[in-house]
Order: sequence, then C-alpha cells, then structure tokens
Amino acid sequence: MPVSVRPTGTTVHTPGKCFDGVTAIMLKGRHGPDVALIDMEGAPIKRWAMEDPGAKGGVPRARLQPNGDLLVLRSARGWGGCIQEYSWNGDLAWEYATPEGLWLHHDVEKTAAGNTLILAREEVPVAVRQRAKEPERREMLYADVIQEVSPTKEVVWEWHQHDHLDIDLCCKVPAATDWWAGPENNTLVDWTHTNTIQALPENRWFDAGDERFRPGNVLMSLRQLDLILIADRESREIVWSYAGDYRGGLSGQHDSHMVEKGLPGAGNIIIFDNGASPTADLAHCGCSFVLEVDPTTKENVWLYDQREQFHSNFTSSCQRLPNGNTFVLEAAHKRLFEVTPECEIVWEHVFAGPPFIQRAYRYGPGFCPQLDALLK
Repeated sequence: MPVSVRPTGTTVHTPGKCFDGVTAIMLKGRHGPDVALIDMEGAPIKRWAMEDPGAKGGVPRARLQPNGDLLVLRSARGWGGCIQEYSWNGDLAWEYATPEGLWLHHDVEKTAAGNTLILAREEVPVAVRQRAKEPERREMLYADVIQEVSPTKEVVWEWHQHDHLDIDLCCKVPAATDWWAGPENNTLVDWTHTNTIQALPENRWFDAGDERFRPGNVLMSLRQLDLILIADRESREIVWSYAGDYRGGLSGQHDSHMVEKGLPGAGNIIIFDNGASPTADLAHCGCSFVLEVDPTTKENVWLYDQREQFHSNFTSSCQRLPNGNTFVLEAAHKRLFEVTPECEIVWEHVFAGPPFIQRAYRYGPGFCPQLDALLK
C-alpha cells in the first residue's frame, strides 16, 4: 500500500480567519480534465467537462468570469491549442485558435475592454536569431508573442518579444538539449518561456501620474530569464522591469500580477518565486517564496518564506484575497493554502492522485450571481 508523508484532504480550516468561497481547480473527468469548483472542505460542487485532451490539449489555466462564464486555455504539446469560453451551464460560447506556427500556452486573460489577452510561442525569425552568440540558438530559438483578440476574433494588438529583447540575454544556467522536457524546451532555445500575462488594472500609481503603470499596459513574467517586464501598450517600449534582490533575485517565477483596486495591497505586484535554479544565492535553491513588491520602489512589502518547507520547482500560483490573506498553490506537492499577513496558515487542502494542477483561484460571494446562488 502506498505510504503518504502527509494527510490529504482539508487539513486546516479556521472559520473566521479564512476567506470562505470556492476554489477553481482541475479534476480528473470522465473523458479528460474537468474544471471544478470545490468548497472549503474540498468537495466538488460545480464541474465543467472538457473535451478529450487528445483533441484539444490539457487545461493549464481556467478563470471564472464575473458574468459566470469560464475562460479556459487548452494547450497541447507542440503547436496549436485554443481558447474556449463556456457558459455557467457548460455550453461552449466562444472558441479561438491561433494560426499555424503559434503554440498557445500558460495563460489567458480577459481585458477591461472585453477582449482576450493570449500568449503564444513562436519561432524567432532567422535574421534575428543569426545574431545570437550561442551556436545552438542560431539553429533553433523560440520566444513568445502576446496578442489581444476581439470577440470577433480580430487581433487588435500584438507584441513580439524578439523585437524588444537583446538576443544574447540568456539564462545563466543552461539546460542540456537532451533534458527530460525535450530539445525545444531547454533553457538555451526556449528563450523566454513566458508564463503569465496581465493587462494592468486601474491603480494608484497611474492615478498619481506614473505613466509606466497605465491601465492596459502589459505585465509579463519571463521564467527563463528570471525577469518581469511591463510593455507600454502605445509606445510598445519596455517601461519597467524587475529581477528582484531577495535571496539573490527571482528564480523561475510564476503568476506575477498587480493587485486590483479594492483589495489589500492594491497596486503592488505579487509573485510566486519558485527557487528553481538560482544563480546568485544557493540559499534560494529548493526554497519558494511569495513576494509582494511595491513596483515604484521595488521594495518587498510582504513576504511568505518558510525555507525548505515550502517549494515547487515549476508552475504554482498566488492570489490576494479580499480579507487581506493570500491564497497559494504549491503545485509540486498538490497543496493549496491560505495564509494571513502574519504568515499563519488558516486553510489548507492537499490533493492525492491526478491531475497535476498548475493554477488555482479562490472566488467568494459577490463575484458572480451564479456563484451566489450556488453558495446559498
């Protein structure tokens, strides 16, 4: 019989200290992955059945929308994938697939204008990659393009990373081309490996006159470069960047995003720092952190650091909740938890078995009418 080093299920639940609601995760379905809402005890209370992953790909990201729809990224290994939007009742309301030559991956988000912000990998043009110093990168090199797509499936804005980044800006710890993730996913040729995109929300920095944080400018996390950037939507220039300095700086970070107005810490940027392959401080190795950063000073204003007791080398997510707590997915250990500003864990749930969960989000009363009816 398999032996577990920790119990599974909901292991901590402190009513009055945690933010009650539902959590959107992926569960094993009848024919493929299901997107599910689980209650505070971990029981599924709502499901959206996805099509066979062999036809559409897995589900690395799913976001509940304020109208009750579910926005889903379907990503297959290699090239392709699609964006789908389902009604609360499970009907497919909208679908978008990129042209040949692009691979949808990692993230999708609705903008304030009602468009869809997507992330896709593309091959760097030959004329650009031939300038690279590394011979392997001259032969094969991939970066990402960010596109904004209208409801009528028109690309209304796009930003190619190879137009704006130094071609020799490269991960300091290269992975061999024969590593387990494949020759097209190593740190030499998988140049940027962007994993999160966000159109900036309304925020106090722009209200005070800081044009770098104009709502709609695009925040992105480039995992391979241990770097977070903001691209100005109008000028297309990079207007802000952050590599961090805590424990030597970022290392394989995920889910960086600006906290929206109305939430504690609004305007700050929170980041799940994986500690995947640190280059400046070995004390960072095998240790993940959640950082909350003031983007104007780049100083940490809050930190969750449990050293070797908290680590996920890939994926994971973090979310600021209305009560001031932070909701965290430690993906490698299938562990969800909610932590107070004082770093007290007031809710925890540990999963057993498949599927592997890459992102998770908590939604509470008032988020959408359908959810309010469900919670009643």
